Amino acid sequence: MQHNKQSLPLRGKLLLAGSHAGSTAIAVIEEIRKRNLNYEIHWLGMEYDNLLKIGVIFHHLDSGKIENKTTKHTIPSLLKIPLSFYKCRKLVKEINPDLVLSFGSAAGALVSFWANMLKIPVIIHEQTATAGRANIFSSYFAKLVLISRESSFPFFNKHKTNLVGNPINNYIIRSIKEKPNTKVKTILITGGSRGSTWINNAVKPIIPSLLERYYLIHQTGKGKLEEFSEIKDDKYFAFEQTNPKNMAEILIKSDIVIARAGANTVSELTVLKKPSILIPIPWTYNDEQTENAKYMKNLGLARILVQKELTAQKLLSEINKLVNNYSAIVKNSIDIVSPDLMASEKIVDILEDEIQKTKI
Repeated sequence: MQHNKQSLPLRGKLLLAGSHAGSTAIAVIEEIRKRNLNYEIHWLGMEYDNLLKIGVIFHHLDSGKIENKTTKHTIPSLLKIPLSFYKCRKLVKEINPDLVLSFGSAAGALVSFWANMLKIPVIIHEQTATAGRANIFSSYFAKLVLISRESSFPFFNKHKTNLVGNPINNYIIRSIKEKPNTKVKTILITGGSRGSTWINNAVKPIIPSLLERYYLIHQTGKGKLEEFSEIKDDKYFAFEQTNPKNMAEILIKSDIVIARAGANTVSELTVLKKPSILIPIPWTYNDEQTENAKYMKNLGLARILVQKELTAQKLLSEINKLVNNYSAIVKNSIDIVSPDLMASEKIVDILEDEIQKTKI
């Protein structure tokens, strides 16, 4: 007989931290829930509605960050760092967790620093194929460093670094058995929830010609939907933002994906074996998006289009090349097994072991 979670003794208090890894955190929490482990789970960082919906206790920390490109937000963002420094100490001390799991970002770095100062063990997880600035900093205060790609090893102390993969949304994992179409019917174009002006500008002129052959699903990004409102076609579906479950369903239905090359995007596309055109953001730290894209390209699943070369005609040419090779790519991907499939399980095993050590 399975016991109700509330009737189980509390196994410990876990603090998750980050500013941009909501979907990664959800995948780990889903595995904790799946095992019926009664942890009190806190999140410190930027707010994610989907974390709140699954019973996570939220603590807001607008930590600011060191940007890789100078914008109008650069100075205000830098000024937030000293203000959040002492607020973070107060919050970590009040939460008093048994263990911290940081997913990077300025919030994760501050939490890692103060947790270490307060003698709370820290584990960090790096999602990218390189290493983020915050995680490199945090690694000096961490007991363990968990990485998603073997290429991240040189950035960290090898004696405390483990390769575990990048946790994946359960909706994605459950769809793996679905057979791909034998030809391209649907193309997904996405610049993420905030959208990409570069991608939107390149795709807009070629939408009419694409609609002659394909269904198009287009995530324009927040505030950018109006730019495409004049397109009236039953084969064109545009939206700004959606929740992780809906996005997973959209990815599953798509045959080809045109996207940026964030770590979670690449992980999900690789698990689903989706032939893709990746357009890395060029100003990421350590050029992490290009490295993420190269990982997928080396598996034979992606073509990389450099942003400075991105034009409507170049994008259309890349789409045609991918379509022409679609059947061969699908066939050659049959034996690909993503290292991310078991990532959530591996991370929760490590969390369990480390939390139990705090009880001894």
